[in-house]
Amino acid sequence: MRDITELPHDLFLIIISYLPPPTCVRCRSVSRRWYAAFTDEAISLLLLRWNFPRCRELRLAAAAALLLSDPPNSAEAVPNNLEAELRHVAQVPPVWAGTFADVAQRYGNLNRAKYRAIEKLDMAANDPERGSAFSFWGVAPWNRFLRLNERTSSFHYPDPQWWYSQEDGVLVYPAAVRVQCGAPSDGGDGHFYHVVDPSSGQQTPVPFDVRSKHIRRVRLAKGVLLFEWAESQPYHQLNDREVVHRHFVTLFDVLRTSATWTVKFRSEFKLHFLGLPLNRSDRFFSAHTSTHYAVYFWQPNRSLYQDDPIEQLAIWDISNPSPYRPSEDPTGDRRPGIGRAPSASTPTGLWNGASKVYRSTDSNSDLETPRKASLATATAGPQVIRRMAWRELDFYGLRQRATPRLRSLALDDRNLYVVEEEHRWADGQHSSLSPPRVHLVRCTGIPVVPIQYPEMLVSTSHLTSGASQSADITSNSTISSIIDGPVMGPVWQDECGSDGDVNMNFCRRVAGANGIEGVSDATGAWPPPPLGALNIASQEQLVASLRPRPSATATGWPWVLAQNSSPNPAVTTVASRWPGWAPCWRHEEFPYLTVTEMADFAAGVRITARHCFMLETLSVHVRPALSVKGFGQPRHGNAQTSKTRRRESDSGMGELERQQELEFADNMWPQLLNKGYISGDERWLIGEDDKERITIVRF
Repeated sequence: MRDITELPHDLFLIIISYLPPPTCVRCRSVSRRWYAAFTDEAISLLLLRWNFPRCRELRLAAAAALLLSDPPNSAEAVPNNLEAELRHVAQVPPVWAGTFADVAQRYGNLNRAKYRAIEKLDMAANDPERGSAFSFWGVAPWNRFLRLNERTSSFHYPDPQWWYSQEDGVLVYPAAVRVQCGAPSDGGDGHFYHVVDPSSGQQTPVPFDVRSKHIRRVRLAKGVLLFEWAESQPYHQLNDREVVHRHFVTLFDVLRTSATWTVKFRSEFKLHFLGLPLNRSDRFFSAHTSTHYAVYFWQPNRSLYQDDPIEQLAIWDISNPSPYRPSEDPTGDRRPGIGRAPSASTPTGLWNGASKVYRSTDSNSDLETPRKASLATATAGPQVIRRMAWRELDFYGLRQRATPRLRSLALDDRNLYVVEEEHRWADGQHSSLSPPRVHLVRCTGIPVVPIQYPEMLVSTSHLTSGASQSADITSNSTISSIIDGPVMGPVWQDECGSDGDVNMNFCRRVAGANGIEGVSDATGAWPPPPLGALNIASQEQLVASLRPRPSATATGWPWVLAQNSSPNPAVTTVASRWPGWAPCWRHEEFPYLTVTEMADFAAGVRITARHCFMLETLSVHVRPALSVKGFGQPRHGNAQTSKTRRRESDSGMGELERQQELEFADNMWPQLLNKGYISGDERWLIGEDDKERITIVRF
């Protein structure tokens, strides 16, 4: 015997099981015999399952296997973009030898806080005063900042001009217009925004003309691209000093077709029935899913008596497409004549639950007979399904008044979640008059989305979370209309405070709220199959035994392919943090403040950016910290370096579930955190640098 490749196959597998993944890849260059052995498909797949059981490639392969094994049932639960990607994976199976080398390099870079390459994308110039056709007028953040011992630090950051959707794996951003011979070579139609697939580099223009518009916010989630924008010209005079601009929301469907992308217009609606001034005083916050949109307005009261600000909340059903564009119909003459539920153009008297008769324009029924409009008749375009004014907000404890605590909104299938935050060192116009002891975060969930028959199913998870809905269920299963009236149900509230001080005590709830612990392996690959149980009668049988098996929880980001049928409720695939949990990660290493995070929960990869203005060394060079944690770590743990820091949370996690954190180089903060926002997944990290360019850090 000259080398290990001539050993019996089971002994060879035992030996290579002790080799780190980079060593296995480097062994390919020893000789032709070693290259053939270490690029074998079965061995590469076995090494991949041993070392990286939660990598994206294995999860995709397992989900594609389920889609092929049970197409009717699984296809009903799979979103369109994910289904197209899974079918592409099924048609073009991965080459496991090359996949293992790529994944080994990716996780090797993650384990060392290094990167493979950095890519820059130039954005369109946001300077209308100098003739730029693109104008981004973001919604102003709260006037709150952190102050301690004459030092100040940011507590809120402005909205970015771009967005990345982890569910779809694509980035939307305003591309810079290239000038050739004194004339723009692209963007002449006003389609500055492009959808970019970082994996292939394909750019697809969005058919949205940004000229004569002020973009207020852009967001992409679950295949739905949303633009909140205002007309460049004022609509009417609000008072002697202010003018009002009409605001609209335009929706597009971002659809994957095999390896390409298309962007299709879905609908448009008016954001506010009167419009909003373009200033730093009137603010609104929003969130959306593929079917619903929520918006909260906070406007200073312009009366002479210094009353509390005006606060309003509205929930829209955006699931129905419509070609009607209210921005092109100022008089409303072309508006579809159908029965409507209360909409954004209805008087403010309806916001507290008052009723009124709504009719079709061609209706000949008796006008004196009161009739309540059914939401089932309003099927064309977006419709308002619930409004809340200050009375309802006060009832739920969500009224912000002059010292707002609101951080963000979140939506799921039935409920709206309002995230609030207060800090001991907060200062500024909107800071609290009674600050908490250190740092407090709170999340309040209220049911807002009506239930539709016969899909109404009372989920046990909703019951345990306290956010389920109450309704009278009729035995007639043929009813398909949506229940009118207010949505009733219990209120969920979760609150967490940092149990820390300058001695770096940590939040005791961070580990549980991060959603990493208790995650089952989605591919059925962990723990790895015992060597004695492997069928080595032939290479074909070995590959078949190692191939990713169909799994009902095989995806992970953040869509679940199908409902988990396991009787054990703890065996679930955590794809995203439940929005009902208070964001404890904001103070997980007090006095450091976690500015933002990129969390790929299915892969167990989390990158956080923290700062602390108290420390002199961090006042200039602030380092974002990277952590790779969670269930199913490679059997060869992350390499230890001089910058490695470990700590075990109070939740009693074992060795595999400990958190390991490493730090990027000093120059990474200005390349990623100009807008205080990062995104991405296990393959790359996306942020904005100090020169207003998008930075894609590839691992």
